[in-house]
Amino acid sequence: MTMEYVRKTYNVPAKRGMRVEIYYRPYGFSGRWRFVKAGRISSASHYIYVDSVSYHPTHGIVYLDEDGTVILDTRKGEE
Repeated sequence: MTMEYVRKTYNVPAKRGMRVEIYYRPYGFSGRWRFVKAGRISSASHYIYVDSVSYHPTHGIVYLDEDGTVILDTRKGEE
């Protein structure tokens, strides 16, 4: 799988080197989103990889441009 596959399949703007913020919900799919870390996408398969850890591209990922402006926030609509 490639980065292009992830972009098309999940409709996200993922690119190698793109800035992202990672969040999770400690109680499964309820509760408040908690910040995990910020980083850059290094690769992709069915998931995106940040610092050699895989994350689902549409769950708790905030995609940012180089200025830190939010391009896509996958947490929206799930509050």
